[in-house]
Amino acid sequence: MKFLTIAALLVASTEAVRHHHHHHHNSELVATSTLPDVRADTVADTDIAAHEKARSEAAKVKKNPQASLLSSLKTDLEQINKDLSFGVSFSQGKRNDHAKELCTKVSNSIVGYSKKLITKVEGNSNETLTEQNAHNIAAMIFYDVQLEDAMKALGMSADEERTLYVNRLKSLQKLYLFEQKGGENYLG
Repeated sequence: MKFLTIAALLVASTEAVRHHHHHHHNSELVATSTLPDVRADTVADTDIAAHEKARSEAAKVKKNPQASLLSSLKTDLEQINKDLSFGVSFSQGKRNDHAKELCTKVSNSIVGYSKKLITKVEGNSNETLTEQNAHNIAAMIFYDVQLEDAMKALGMSADEERTLYVNRLKSLQKLYLFEQKGGENYLG
């Protein structure tokens, strides 16, 4: 009964608003049927089957083979930042040397990843970059920017080989974006 009263009030107020400018003061009561207030207590078998199928498909998603490399680079860059947070000075020589070692390690890892990916892409004319490749490339470029800043702070010389490889990664990234649906608009 409450539902009918609320429905009647809504209809009456709607009519009043609609006819407000005409100064009509009539209200209509619309008969409505009530819907049951309870849902089925059990989940339908079809819903369960659909969820199981979705879980099965999600389990088939290939794990990123570069996940441990990316995690290692992130950890090393965080440690470099901690080492540099004390400043670069003679009194911080031990921390600075540690940061330089990590910079070299990260730089070598970025070059190693880049060489492998570029060789793979160049070795197969039909090779297309995957979403996973694009993610990894973006991470490498992001980490390279952080590495450059740290190396400058430590007074380390630029690594021209790494710069070349990162520029090649940037080109692959643009190629990937161009190949996506609508990507023909990417380059302007």
